[in-house]
Amino acid sequence: MTHPLFLPLICIYLKLVNGFFPNHLSSLDLGKETFTHQDITEVGILRAVAAYFEENPRPESPVGKGELTGLAHITARKLFDRYYGEDASEKRFKEAIDTITSANNLVDENYLNIAKWHCQGETIRAANEQMIQLREQIIQLFEEDNPNLDYAMELCGQFLHIMQMFYSNSNWVELSGAVPYYSLGLRGRPLYGQAPPPMDTCRSCGQYGDGDCKDNLIIKGSLLTSGYRSGQDVQKPFKDPKLSQIGKCSHGGSFDDSASTSAAIGGINKDATSPSLSPHYHLHRAAVATAINHTAFFFEDKEYGLRHVLGNSNYEQLLQLKSGKSIALVLDYSGSMSDEIEAVKTKIGEIINTVSGTINEPSNYIISLFNDPLSLNKVVQFASGNETLTYLQTVAVNGGDDCPEYAMDGLLKALTLCQPDSELYAFTDASAKDPEKTTIVRTLALEKRVKIDFLLTGDCSSRKKRSYQMRIRKLDTPRSKRSTDGLDLFRSLAASTGGSVYVTNKRGISSVADMIKESVSASSVTVLKMSMEWNRSLNITFPVDSSVRQLTIKILTVGDTPSEKIYSPDGSNFTSNMTIKDLGNGIKLIKLKTPMQGLWSVARLGSNDWEIEISARSILDASVKFVQRNEITGFDYELTGRPIAGDTVTLIATLPSMNLLTTLNSLLLLNSDGLELTRHDGFERVKGREESAMFRKEFVLPGQSFRIGLIGTDNHGHQFQRFHSKQIVPVHIKLKFLPINGTLYINERLAVPFEVTNKGDAESSIDVNFKDDQGFAETPVTQTFDIGPGDSASGTFWLQAGSQEGVTTTVTVSARASSSDSGRFQYIIRRLSTSKRVVRKVDTTNPVCNITSIAGTCDLTVIDSCTCNTNRWSASAELWDEGFGLYQATSSISEDDGTFSLQNFNMSHTLEEGVITARVSSSCCNALAYINVVDMAGNSDTCLINRLTDGGVPVTNSSVTERAYIKRQCVVDTGNDKKPEKKQSRNQGGLHVGIVVGTVVGVTALIIVIVSLVVVKKRKQYSSNITARTPEMGVTHCTHVGNRT
Repeated sequence: MTHPLFLPLICIYLKLVNGFFPNHLSSLDLGKETFTHQDITEVGILRAVAAYFEENPRPESPVGKGELTGLAHITARKLFDRYYGEDASEKRFKEAIDTITSANNLVDENYLNIAKWHCQGETIRAANEQMIQLREQIIQLFEEDNPNLDYAMELCGQFLHIMQMFYSNSNWVELSGAVPYYSLGLRGRPLYGQAPPPMDTCRSCGQYGDGDCKDNLIIKGSLLTSGYRSGQDVQKPFKDPKLSQIGKCSHGGSFDDSASTSAAIGGINKDATSPSLSPHYHLHRAAVATAINHTAFFFEDKEYGLRHVLGNSNYEQLLQLKSGKSIALVLDYSGSMSDEIEAVKTKIGEIINTVSGTINEPSNYIISLFNDPLSLNKVVQFASGNETLTYLQTVAVNGGDDCPEYAMDGLLKALTLCQPDSELYAFTDASAKDPEKTTIVRTLALEKRVKIDFLLTGDCSSRKKRSYQMRIRKLDTPRSKRSTDGLDLFRSLAASTGGSVYVTNKRGISSVADMIKESVSASSVTVLKMSMEWNRSLNITFPVDSSVRQLTIKILTVGDTPSEKIYSPDGSNFTSNMTIKDLGNGIKLIKLKTPMQGLWSVARLGSNDWEIEISARSILDASVKFVQRNEITGFDYELTGRPIAGDTVTLIATLPSMNLLTTLNSLLLLNSDGLELTRHDGFERVKGREESAMFRKEFVLPGQSFRIGLIGTDNHGHQFQRFHSKQIVPVHIKLKFLPINGTLYINERLAVPFEVTNKGDAESSIDVNFKDDQGFAETPVTQTFDIGPGDSASGTFWLQAGSQEGVTTTVTVSARASSSDSGRFQYIIRRLSTSKRVVRKVDTTNPVCNITSIAGTCDLTVIDSCTCNTNRWSASAELWDEGFGLYQATSSISEDDGTFSLQNFNMSHTLEEGVITARVSSSCCNALAYINVVDMAGNSDTCLINRLTDGGVPVTNSSVTERAYIKRQCVVDTGNDKKPEKKQSRNQGGLHVGIVVGTVVGVTALIIVIVSLVVVKKRKQYSSNITARTPEMGVTHCTHVGNRT
C-alpha cells in the first residue's frame, strides 16, 4: 500500500543554485540543482506536516485536500500562513527542523569513518540494524511520562542520515528506481540480499576506466551493494587496476582515494549533480526524490510513521507544530509561598480563558515544584490549560519557614521538559540550597534558548527579618565566588539567558505576575533591550517595520514608577492607541497597537536607572547559530558549546521567507547593557532553495561577552531590527566527546570519554566537571589537567545506570580554567537513555544453494560474440534454509538472457517443508552466471555456474575472461561503408557490448565469477521508474510510482 502523500514527490523539483552533502555551507561547487541532507530533510518534513495539517484542520480555518500538500516551493511560512493565519510564527517548527537537520549533519563529524552510519562498504545490514535501534529508541522515549524532546529530535536526525545515505551510496536506485525501500529500519522486515564478499560488483570507468560511469554496475538480479570509501573502518578489497577491470564498487568522486587506486576504478555515489563529485550524477535527482519520499514516510505513514506510533499529541510536540510556546512555572511551595501560588493560579486561569483555542495558546504547560527536602521536588507537564489549572488547584504549601530551598533542582527539572525558545518563570522568597547545579542549569537554558525570569518576594534573610527593600539592578558580571544569598545567583542566571529579575513583595506579586500573561504570544520578537544608568543618554531610538502589529515597551527602574515620553516617526508625542499598566515596584508596561513604520524614540524623564525591553508582535523573526568549517569534510557544522575567543566563525541567520524581506544588512555585537561594541556589515545569502532566507557573516570573535543584534530591510523598504538576548561568552577552552563504545544498559556502567584543549596562549590548569540530571554520575566528577597552549588532554567519566528502563539522562561536561570566574566555562551536552539488554533469537545460519546438475559448455576456441547465441547451457540447484526460512532467490540471468524458475518457493520456506528446486538456462553469451539465495535474516549463499572453457580447459582466471572480452567484439554490418564504431553506452541509446565479469579464484576462498559475453542487440531502455533526463530530447520525464517495496 502506498500513501497518496508520497506520489507527487517522485517528480518534485526545487530550484537550487548550488551541495547528498550535509548542507550548502561549503566552498565546494556542488553542481547546479544539487540537494543536500538539509534540503531533503526539510522538504520531507514539510510534506509530512502538510499532510497532517490537511487531515487535522482547524475549525476556524479549514484546508482542502491538496491545498497544502500541493504547495509549490513549500516552506514552513507558507504552511503556517494557510493553517494558522498570517499572525502565527513558524519559528519553533522551523527550529525543530533545524535541530533534526543539525543532528543529521553531525553524523558526518561524529561518525565520519564508520561505514555503517553512511551505508557504505557493503554494510547495509549493519546500517539497517542501527536504524532499527534508533527508531526503537525514539518510540521508547515517548513511553515515558515526560519524554525528552531534544533527544528524540537528535535520534530522528541520525536515523534520517543513514536512510538518506542508502539512496545515494547503494545501488537501490539503479535497481528499483525512485521507489523507496520502506522495509529499511523496521524490525522484522526482511532485506534484499547483499552481494557476497567475493563477488565483483563494478567495472572500471571514468578517468582510468572504460568511458563514463553510468553503466559501471555489473551486479545482476535483486542484490544490493554499496560503494567503499577510503579512510573508513571497512576497507575496499584491493585489486590492482592495471591487472583487472572489475572489482568492488567504490563510493567515487574526487575525494575518494579508493576510486582511483583499486579496481574497480570509478564509483556509484549520487551525492550531487557534479560529475567530478558523483560518478552517478545523472541519478542524483532520482535518489533525492526517493529520500524525500522516505523521509516523509518516516514521520507520516499511517502504519509505520512516527505520527501513528506516537499519537497526534506527541507528534505535535516532537515537531513543535503548535504555534504557541511552552509556559514553564517553577514554584517554591514551601510554607511562606501561599500568596505567590495563589497569584500564579489566578494568572494561569486568565491566560487559559484568554488564549484557549487561539494561535497564542501555549503548546504545553510545565509545573515544577521545589522545596526542602529534595524528595519533595516534582515536575509535571500538560498539553491542556484546563488540566494545568486543575492540577494547580491541588498544589498546597508544604513545610515551614526553613531556608534555603532546592531551587536549582526545580529549574533543572523544568528545563529538561522545556521546548526551545520558551520562557521560564521562577517564583520564590528563598535562596538556593543547591548552587552547585547552577552550571548545568545555565548550560541547558543556553542550549535550548530558554529565557529565565525570576519573580522574587524575598530571600533567606528576608524570611527572618521581613525587610526586603532591594530593587532590580543590572549585574554586569557574575560573582566569581559562589553565592547562596539568592539575588546575585538569580541575577546571574537571568542575565546570561536574557531574562530579568522582578523584585516585589507579597502584596505586589499578583500585579507583577501579569508579566506571564503579557508574554503569551505566538509571534513575539525582541527589538531592543538596554540598561541605562541615570547619567547616560536620555533617548532611545528603534525602527518599526511593516510586519509589526503591536509594540510592547517594558521599563524597570530603581525607585518610583518610571516616567517617559514616546515619539512617533513624524516627531510627535504619541499618546493615542496606547495602553499603560503600572505593575508597581518600578515596573511599567506600555502597549502600542498598529504602530506606523519608521524610526521611533523613547525619552526618559527623571534620573532613575532604567532597564528597557521593547518587543513586537511580528512574524519576521530570525534564528541565529554559529558554525565553523570542518577541515576534513570541507563543510560548516553547528558549533557545540561556546565559541572560542579569537576564532574566525560564521554566524548563520535564518529568517522565515524571502517574501518578507529584501536583505539582511548588519550584524551588531552588543555589550551587557545593550550598547554597540562592533558592527559587521554585508551579509551573504546562502545558496539553497529559492525562497530560503538564510544568511551568513564571517567575523573574528572578541574576547568579551556580547549579545547579537540584526538589522535588515523588509519587503516594503523599511528597516527592521531584531535583538537576541542570550549572552554569548567566548572562552579559551575546547571540549568534545570522544566516541562512546556501548549502550547505557540498566544496572550497568558506561564510560563517557572526552577531550579538552587549551586554546589560550599560556599554560592553564583546567578543571573538568561531570554532571547528569538523573544521579547516574560516578565519583570522581572532577578531573584537573595542566595543559599547555594548543595542547589537549583526554579523560573518562563513568555513568552507573539505575534499574529503570527508558530513563533519559542529560549529561553535561564543563571545563573552566581555575583562574577564571565561575561564569566563563565551556560545556558540551550528551543525552543517553537506559535500555534493557535483550537477547534476541538470531539466525546466523546461511541458506544453502547446491548445484545438482549442469549441461552444456561454451568453448572460446569455437564461439565468439557473434555466434554465442547458437550454443546453450542449463543447470539445476536445490535451495533450503534451516533458520528463519527463505526470503528471496534470484539469478543473474534475466528474461532477455534466458530462463530462471523456482519450484514450490514461498517466503519463510524452511528445510522442514522440503527443498526448493531452481532451474536456469541461457546461451553462451552468458557463460558465467549465479543463483543467489537470501534468508529472512539477510544471510545469503551463492551458486556459481561457469560454462566457459578455452580449448576444453575451464577458464577460472579473471584476466583471461577480460582479455577474451576485449578481443571478441562483434562487428555489425550496418549496410553502409562506414567503419565499425565503438558501441554506445546505454544512455546514448545505441547498440551495446555486454561485460565479461570474473574474479580471481583463491585457494580456499569462495569462487564467484560473473561474466557476460558480448551480445549484439538493441539496448533495453532504462525503465526503473525514476526521474531521468534524456539527452536527445533535453527534457525531464517523471513517473509516479504506486508500489511499495
